[in-house]
Amino acid sequence: MSLTLKPRHSVRAKISAVGTYVPPKLLTNADLEKMVDTNDQWIVERTGIRERHIVEKGTATSDLAVEAAKKCLAIRGIDASELDAIIVATVTPDMTFPATACLVQNKLGASKAWGFDLSAACSGFIYALQMARSWWRAERIRR
Repeated sequence: MSLTLKPRHSVRAKISAVGTYVPPKLLTNADLEKMVDTNDQWIVERTGIRERHIVEKGTATSDLAVEAAKKCLAIRGIDASELDAIIVATVTPDMTFPATACLVQNKLGASKAWGFDLSAACSGFIYALQMARSWWRAERIRR
């Protein structure tokens, strides 16, 4: 009896572009000083935070994800129609159903992509990255 091992992929999965988006509206520590009994020094010493980006009413997680995805696709030089899958790692989905990833897919026009949400808080990015890598290695997705 012989054991045959499948050769390892010569090309590895990689992050080839990153797109980010934060809403333009800011809430600074100086703004908070006017609302509650605190000051910049107290906040920075305990949290390291100097300012926060605030979404406007009616802005959903999918809206933020779409803006980041558009930047990523532009950097990479590919069209949304070339995507195979969309994974949205979030604990703030637009709604329970449908998945925020499906809303992103529709808003981007990623007509061939399928997707799902992964809810794992701070470790969500790592879990999503590992899932994408596994599917890539299994030759289920390319982009």
